[in-house]
Amino acid sequence: METLIQAKNMIYAEITTSDPNVIHSYIDRYSTQANQFSELMARTMVDWHKLAEGVNKHDKVAFVANAAYCAIMLHVQSMKLFLSGHIIAAGNLSRQTVESIAMALLFSGKTLNALDRFIDDKYSTKNAVRDLQKHQKILGIRKDAIIKLAEAEKSYNNLSHLSKITIAVATSFTQNALYVGASFDEAKINGYDTEVKNRLSLAKVFPNFILALSNNVSTW
Repeated sequence: METLIQAKNMIYAEITTSDPNVIHSYIDRYSTQANQFSELMARTMVDWHKLAEGVNKHDKVAFVANAAYCAIMLHVQSMKLFLSGHIIAAGNLSRQTVESIAMALLFSGKTLNALDRFIDDKYSTKNAVRDLQKHQKILGIRKDAIIKLAEAEKSYNNLSHLSKITIAVATSFTQNALYVGASFDEAKINGYDTEVKNRLSLAKVFPNFILALSNNVSTW
């Protein structure tokens, strides 16, 4: 058991520094996927700038572009947190990533009122994926793409609330210990592999996501 001083030093180190050993463990295993992720998101950034050029065409395009940028930023930060060993925080950002994608698409619907309701603080983003399913044809989104978003949302809901997964992340499966922060646990490799695969899979959706937004706002 830690003494008061040991516990204080451990917590101080956790909140003021990053553990290079944890990060190196993730990068050693997932460097290939990290490179693939970076390339996909870089392409998305380039395409996003083309979308953002349309903000002068219509004042509401700025909201679409900003929501899309939030999705990009959140997904990048989620991968960063995951590869730093902050699994729960990374999952929370992934949940917001999915919501941002859905909201941006809803905002881009010329005949929809989601954006106006959002501006008036009368729309809850927790309904975004559900409403995206309702307006799939209007927005020109493939049904299978929305199904993937809904599955991702459901998956990351488990990391947005206290669950057995939260407790498992805080518990070492390789030794009799608990984690106060970042961790890399060899006994959880299968779970890590799945998380990285899911983030890379979502990154592959982003180019089509930006294209769909551009196509929708081009009719405004």
